[in-house]
Order: sequence, then structure tokens, then C-alpha cells
Amino acid sequence: PARGAVAGAMLSEHEVSPAELSKWNEMIEVGISKYMEAHPDRFHRRVRRGIPQCFRWQVWKAKVGVDSSAMSKERYQQLCTPPNAMTEQIRIDVSRTFPELRSFSDEQQQALLRLLNAYAAHNPELGYCQGMNFVAGLLLIVSDFQEEESLAVLCRLMDDPDYGLGGFYRERLPLLRRYLRACDKLVAEMVPDLREHFIKESVQPAVYLHQWFITLFINCFPLSMVMIIWDVIICEGLPVILRIAVSILQVLKDSLINMHFEDIIKFFKMMKTYDDEDGDLNAFRVGQLLLKHTERVQIPENTLEYLSRNPLEDDGNLDSDESWEADANGGSWFHSVFRGMFSFSSTKRRNSASSVGGAVTGGSSSRSLGGSASTPSAAPIASSGSGGGGGTVGSEGAGSNDGNGGGFWGSSSTRATGSQQAADGAPPPVPQGPGRGASAAHLVDSRLPPPPGASSAAAPSAVSGSGVGGGS
Repeated sequence: PARGAVAGAMLSEHEVSPAELSKWNEMIEVGISKYMEAHPDRFHRRVRRGIPQCFRWQVWKAKVGVDSSAMSKERYQQLCTPPNAMTEQIRIDVSRTFPELRSFSDEQQQALLRLLNAYAAHNPELGYCQGMNFVAGLLLIVSDFQEEESLAVLCRLMDDPDYGLGGFYRERLPLLRRYLRACDKLVAEMVPDLREHFIKESVQPAVYLHQWFITLFINCFPLSMVMIIWDVIICEGLPVILRIAVSILQVLKDSLINMHFEDIIKFFKMMKTYDDEDGDLNAFRVGQLLLKHTERVQIPENTLEYLSRNPLEDDGNLDSDESWEADANGGSWFHSVFRGMFSFSSTKRRNSASSVGGAVTGGSSSRSLGGSASTPSAAPIASSGSGGGGGTVGSEGAGSNDGNGGGFWGSSSTRATGSQQAADGAPPPVPQGPGRGASAAHLVDSRLPPPPGASSAAAPSAVSGSGVGGGS
């Protein structure tokens, strides 16, 4: 296919304002690496409003330190062509990657197979683990399927200590489990009432955090929202995912706290299907607001130090003295989550209408406690059941998403009109008191009407426009 045609079919282009595009053109002319070094704060502010799609791959490569000569075609062919110990497992999983994207079809799957096969050959000690298929697939989409460059960026993300993503996928997933522990402690401190509700409903943190972290949100949200989240992950590093996760829970707290186990699980699964391309709160806009909200979430220095240690320094018993890591039957969450999330009843690709209730990545687990490949056959974590479908943020109770409420992140009645002229100042204070919703529509709380039960004294101002605040 023509360069850009496939990626264009997968990504709805969200046009930035002429002023914003002019700023990025200026940065590109100066040179992204030089600009990042000279104006780091300004660069990060602009990244958090979303990198224009036409510059995204160029910026990602510059940030991780990859140039066009990093991987030759000859070297790539040597790595991607011969079968290795992981090839068959990869072949199974590529057909289950981005199942909702019809344009990610046979030709794109073959490119993903070659890319993952090449990385497994490049780093046989790590090889391949489920979740990597979505990371590699996203790199291919953003790069317009430039396989050699995608491999160079993947190697940097996985192997470079500055990112260390490989620790998420090594045997026993040491860095992933460290992030799960750190996030649970942050949730206990910042959203304690929601955490207590989850404990009461037997919703273990691993059930939802594992989904978010093992694919770095790629298989959990609409692709346009994933892009702006990944702009920040690439440019700020892995620890930012803790701030994102806590922000999501803060935003959705008022809906989740009224749900029972089955509806909570269903709600998290259905978040990927949200979008409102014609409204003020399309998925890209929600991503901007979510990242603005993360500015209120600070990670303690001791937590950052804990995350930066070599994952191999953890002792052998990673399930020790963490009560939430054990299920009611005395087993490890690691077993139960992998059984549920990686069970898949069919290898057929699904369309977007049928992808709501499926497993997170599908396929058999290529990374288990013992490090060997296995094919779990247990039923998913929770059956789809029946009922209201998870409800909408800002509504009372679980409710239902019937198309009239605007989905998970805010109802149509909370949208404002006009244009936003706010600058890149400090974020508004976190809403306090009962009934103050934290839906995406209320991430900039004074700009929109309060949710049901809150005071309506504050007059709303405008939220439309492509950026979160014009700023510099």
C-alpha cells in the first residue's frame, strides 16, 4: 500500500490548530533533539497536547535516539526470516492483534510477525511474551510499517536502561509486578474509597492494572487516545503510566464506586470501544484532558527509586507479603489473571462490534511462572452476563450506555461550546466534596457544568479546540 495509506485508515487524523502546527514546524526545523535539549519544559507541554500525526514517528525516533541508519535492511532480513523458538507462538498471537482494525489485515500481520520474530532473534534471552505484540504493532502503525526502523525503536525501548521495557516481559514479569505493587500503593493513598470498594467487590488490582500495563494501554482504549498517551510515555518514560492509571481511577471513581464486580469488569473491557468523533469529547480530546489531569498526581521519590532498581534484584518469592497478589483459593493472581486474560475461544479476527467482551490479547500464554509456553483453557475472569453495560461517567448507578449519554467519559449534556483560550498555567484544584464527579468532562472542572449532585455555582467556559490550552 502507498506510504501512509494504511496508517491513515487506522488513525482518525485530529487536526491541530494552525498555531499549534506552526510550533511543531518550528521545532522540526530547529531539530527535535536540539529543541528538546534547549527547551525541555516547553517541549513536554506540547507533547502533552498531542504530537501531530505527520511528525509523530520523527519525534519518537529522536526521543529514543534512533536514526534511519540504526538497522540495515540486510541485518533485518537476517533476523526476521529464519524461524526461532518463539516463531509459532508469535504466529498465533499476530492474528489476535488489533482485532477491531479491519485495515490491520494479512499483509500487516505478516509485517508484525517478521518484526517480533526479528526481536526474538536479536534478544533470545527475552524472546517473546504476550503484550509485546501490541507494542510492536503500534510502532508499525505509527511508522507507516517501516519495519527496520520499528525494530530499532523496539530494541531501544526494550533493552535501553532509560526505558527498560523488557523487564515487563521477562520470565516472571519482574518489572511489571513491581509497577503493579507501586500503583496499588498510590491508589491506596490517592483513591482510598475506590480501592476499598474494589476490595469489597473482590476486584483485585491485577485484574485491571495488568490489562493496562502489559500492553501499556494499547489494547484498553481507542487508538486515537492511545496515541497521545504513548506520546507522553515515549517522551517522559515508563513511570508516567502510574500517574495515568491513578488519574483514570480518579476520573471514573464516581461511576465505578456504584458498580458490582461483573459491571466493573465489563466497564473496564468496554472502555476501548468509547469514541465520539463528532463531539467535543472524542477519544483524542479525552486523552488530552486525562494527561492534563496527571499533572495533579505526583509519584514519591522513594517509589521512583524502587522502580529504577534492577528488576533482577527482587528476591525469588515475588508473591510474598502482598495480600492482593493472592486469590481466594490461595493461588497467585499471576496464574488466575493469565488464565482469564489470555484465554481465547477463536482465532478468527473480530469486527469492532464483537470485540467488546474478548480477552485482552488472546492466545496462549508464552510466559508463565515457569517460563515455559502453555495453553491455559480456563474461562475468562468474568462472564459478560447481562445488565446495564457499565454505565456512564457522571450518571447515578451503573446505568447503561444506550448512545444518549456520551459513553464513559462524560455525557452529552456536559459539553460546552465556544473556544478555549486558556494558557498552560497550573492545573485547577482537584474537585473536593461529595458528588463532585471526575469524568473527562470535569477534568477542567470550572469549565463545564458539575455532575449530578454537585453545586452549579461555577459557570462553565469553553472546551472545544484541538489543544488543552494554547500555551507555548
